[in-house]
Amino acid sequence: MKLPLPAKAVIAMAALIGAAVAHRAGELAALQGFGPIAYVVVLGALAAATWVWPLLIYRGAESEAVHLDEGFFVIMALLLPPAGTILAFAGATVVAQLVRRRPMVKSIFNFGQVLASVGMGIAAFDVVSPSGAPLTPRSLVAACIGALVFFLVNSCSLGLILTATGAMPFRKAIFDGVQIRLVLVAACVGTAVIAALALSAYTWAIALVGLPFLILRQVLAGHFRARHDRARMQGLFEATLDVNRSMGSLDVEGSLCQWANVLLRSQHASVVHDKPEDGGLAAPLGGSETPTWMVVSGRSKAEPFDSADHALLEALAAVGTGALANAALYGEVRRHQDHLATITSTLGEGVCAVDTNRRITFVNPAAQQMLGLDPAEAASITAGEPSKVRLDFLDGPVGVAMTSRTTVRVEDTTFRRLDGEPLAVAFTCSPIVQDGVATGAVLVFRDIAERKAFEERLAHHAFHDALTGLPNRRVFLDRLENALGRARRSDQTHAVLFADVDRFKVVNDGVGHLGGDHLLIAIAERLSAAVRPGDTVARFGGDEFTVLLEDIGGPEEVARAAARLLATLDEPILLPSGHEVVATLSMGVAMTSADQISADDVLHNADVAMYQAKAKGLGRYELFDPSAMGARSIERIELEVALRHALENDEIEVHYQPVFTTESKSIVGTEALVRWRHPRKGLVSPGDFIGLAEETGLILSLGKLVLESACRQTKAWTDEFGRPLTVAVNLSARQFGQPDLSVQVSDVLAATGLAPSALCLEITESVAVQDMERTIGMLHELKRLGVRLAIDDFGTGYSSLNYLKQFPVDVVKLDRGFVAGLETSTVDAAIIAAVVGLSSAIGISIVAEGVETQSQFDTLAGLGCEFVQGYLLAKPEPADDFRDRLAASRAPSLVMLAG
Repeated sequence: MKLPLPAKAVIAMAALIGAAVAHRAGELAALQGFGPIAYVVVLGALAAATWVWPLLIYRGAESEAVHLDEGFFVIMALLLPPAGTILAFAGATVVAQLVRRRPMVKSIFNFGQVLASVGMGIAAFDVVSPSGAPLTPRSLVAACIGALVFFLVNSCSLGLILTATGAMPFRKAIFDGVQIRLVLVAACVGTAVIAALALSAYTWAIALVGLPFLILRQVLAGHFRARHDRARMQGLFEATLDVNRSMGSLDVEGSLCQWANVLLRSQHASVVHDKPEDGGLAAPLGGSETPTWMVVSGRSKAEPFDSADHALLEALAAVGTGALANAALYGEVRRHQDHLATITSTLGEGVCAVDTNRRITFVNPAAQQMLGLDPAEAASITAGEPSKVRLDFLDGPVGVAMTSRTTVRVEDTTFRRLDGEPLAVAFTCSPIVQDGVATGAVLVFRDIAERKAFEERLAHHAFHDALTGLPNRRVFLDRLENALGRARRSDQTHAVLFADVDRFKVVNDGVGHLGGDHLLIAIAERLSAAVRPGDTVARFGGDEFTVLLEDIGGPEEVARAAARLLATLDEPILLPSGHEVVATLSMGVAMTSADQISADDVLHNADVAMYQAKAKGLGRYELFDPSAMGARSIERIELEVALRHALENDEIEVHYQPVFTTESKSIVGTEALVRWRHPRKGLVSPGDFIGLAEETGLILSLGKLVLESACRQTKAWTDEFGRPLTVAVNLSARQFGQPDLSVQVSDVLAATGLAPSALCLEITESVAVQDMERTIGMLHELKRLGVRLAIDDFGTGYSSLNYLKQFPVDVVKLDRGFVAGLETSTVDAAIIAAVVGLSSAIGISIVAEGVETQSQFDTLAGLGCEFVQGYLLAKPEPADDFRDRLAASRAPSLVMLAG
């Protein structure tokens, strides 16, 4: 085949790029090496195997061979130097081309195409995470991005060569089937990430690295074969309908050939009268006086015809046989009625003929069975005796056909069997005309009960939750809209209950997703059993349920209903795994009113009330109060928007509260505290926005801003005064929960230049004890950076003294509640003395917070507490004011709190 000039240019470009990448690989190999040669050989061999043994996918009438290259790219990019990755892919490409005996031109293009894709993918990987870095979330993301670039470059290269050769337009080559290919890429990349993590932990896993890809390939192959078989069965069904709608034999043959090309993905299909020679696929076609064959040919050599194709062709030929018989029936019914039974006896469709009195004059076995005719009655009809049975449901179609002398087609209607049972059918009714007079009609019908059931299942899935079987969000909103419409006309009152399963994530993590699904099913069953027949319980999404109580009496009745629903979960739920779970719901209740304008308003109010209930404790309900919750809801939304703008407009400030010694009242450190200087409200207290920031996730940006500002400012003061200064920064629960927290802290220290020992990170005791194992691990990670660690609000949790020996902390900050009780409670003084004594024994410093009176200060000093902090000595102040305080400080040196 002579290639056009554009195709030659594309191949040449691919070859040049491939050579450039190979040359660069050689340079990198000289500097870095290829990496573990076993990895290179095994991974390259596996990549070659996917070329030699590709995965065949089907898209409509087309098939396509795909590989798992992106998966092996991810593993190689994560575990090998760039040169090793390029070498592995280069070797795999060469081996694959040789095994498959590709022409030289195709091999050159494929070699360049693959190396170009690998080169660009590695370049993208290095931009995000340099090669050779340890496996981190960042490197995994980089590998995924590199795989995406690999896929894009590979697809574009293929699109260019197809466009250059004139095979198809570039857009079609790129976007045709891109969804399926992206899904395959995602599956490969996901498998590869897991394999890479396993290899990074266990080098011997290289012997098993091909197993997950083999499993993935087999699963995908089975999936696409199943999809292909289902598509062919659906196509065969549609072909049956289409072919049987054809009235003439030529129409039937043309329709059969079209469907054969579509279903068998062939280029040529024909109906011949001579037995075909070898080389194609053929099946006998009945319904004709002379032997007739249906022949297909012209499919790709990479996908030869198999036994399944032959069976499909035979089925299609059988459909054609029936359709041709029907066509003959329509033309010969007046003169060859004696042959009608023989011709139609093998049909799956029911065929019957009626006279002008609607009496049956002919019936085939299929029609006899579907209509429930008595065998003796059917035998008498076959013998030529008109039946005494009159089918009233035929009056309409037969009357129209005979009056208009046209064929009547109906795709969906119901016949009534003789035993009274309904029969869903699609039928064709044609008049029998003799000498210009309609003397009867012929009815051909087929049972569509299976199709109807399938459509009903689809409709059910469209309007019901697949897991619980409850109405879904769409149905609930529709019923709520209808209820609101009735309320406007009849002054009825309705109520919407919005329920959220408390701690569902904890339960789901504990018993697994399957257990969580069973829990949701059990909750749905209990809620459904606790409402009136006319009310609606729906699964709104995730672990959220909604209930519509129609025509409810008033708040008291709604409260009783809500309490009844909550009480349904008092008994534990037994899961199939054997676990017993006690679930609770937080429920918000909103009632409709005369000025309610939409379903969204009611749902919003119920949602607001639900969060109010959750804030007051688990397993309770709250009735929406428009005068209170409505205003708070709007104010909360406005506050969230304003807080986002505050982060963007530099409205967030960091104030500093010094820490003093009890001995000389010298400054030994400071605590960084966030403040919001609102353009209209002035200085906003943290208590007004920290909770919202935690809930919305803005606390992450807020905490990072405070950490960076505090470190940068402390570094400036250290340089200015020439003395070390410690700054304490609070970490929120969300910040402490980030897996890469130590990396973030390290980056901030590097960016600001602050010595790690000058930073003290504080976490509250309540955060620390949520997950002891994770807390201890994260504290050790931070400790390895060289930073100081402090436990804030100490003494508010359980077994507090036990934590002092488990956590690698340097500072304990006593909760201000103990300090406030010093003047009135000997118990608080004893607790502080015990903590001070224990901390001194194990080398931990104690800071007492909230010191507001001289009496508290003196008592703490007497108990041996070295460091204090509170309004008695200094309030939190802006950075400039704190600098002035440092300049005037009596301390000869600003030192760290504890060693």
